[in-house]
Amino acid sequence: MSSQEEQQEILVKRQRTSNAWLRSWAWKREHRPDKARVRFDRPYMHPFRGEQLTIHQARFKEQGFASTVWDSSIVLAKYLEKNAARYAAARCLDLSAGCGLPGIVLAKLGAKVTATDLGPNLVLLEKNAKANGGLVCRQAGRQTLSLEVREHTWGADVAALAPPFAVVCACDVMYISEAVGPLVASLVALSGPGTEVLIAHGRNRQAEPEFMLAAKKCFSVEKICSEELDELYQCADVDVLRLQHLPDGSAAGGCLTLPPILAFFQPDLSRSSPVRCSVYYSLRRWRGAGAW
Repeated sequence: MSSQEEQQEILVKRQRTSNAWLRSWAWKREHRPDKARVRFDRPYMHPFRGEQLTIHQARFKEQGFASTVWDSSIVLAKYLEKNAARYAAARCLDLSAGCGLPGIVLAKLGAKVTATDLGPNLVLLEKNAKANGGLVCRQAGRQTLSLEVREHTWGADVAALAPPFAVVCACDVMYISEAVGPLVASLVALSGPGTEVLIAHGRNRQAEPEFMLAAKKCFSVEKICSEELDELYQCADVDVLRLQHLPDGSAAGGCLTLPPILAFFQPDLSRSSPVRCSVYYSLRRWRGAGAW
């Protein structure tokens, strides 16, 4: 390739990047002030195949923090929609679903979906499921989507959720280093050899190095390329990762279960006492940071 051709290719790539940035600015929400994005006072209306999905939001409360739609969930939801045939009949779990957008989109595509979150966040999640045709109306017995809401805390027992799932998805879950161990433990417990784990993350990625270190003991990890994502609904500050179980015998080990003493003291991140948390993290430091 000549120098002139190389320069032309560079210019084309820059133009594509610039165009993508401008297009994403039309739908991105996190760059806007709260007043402009009205994330608390009005629902987020998500375009989906000619209709609008209604995603209610709520002001942050002391016990609830999954109250608004982040850019990562929009990017993931549009990726799922683009690859609809792959998920149309799959059994899926939306882990730490928050407002529930990816799970609702999966259900709209025909998947059988379980959406989980901490107890204090379930009211909003159930509201959004009902607003978009999910959940069983126990009195009328009607349900237009296969979508149920369940409580789950990272690292807790998953038997009631009946794993493994064909697909497990999550958004912005790398926000605190101390939670990486329980998070990976849940991902492992909820998945199987054929499971596709999809994790989208944007600005909340403070614990990304710790997550990668822990996850790669059990999973292969790849970043989904921009060509696979929706052409419009993608942006430079949101990545979507695909995780799959390593082949038998190739796992590095140490990620499937917590040692018994740590498992006993493992805090419920939504309501554990300061004493329990203090004992737990003291034991972790004594055993070796990051050793799960």
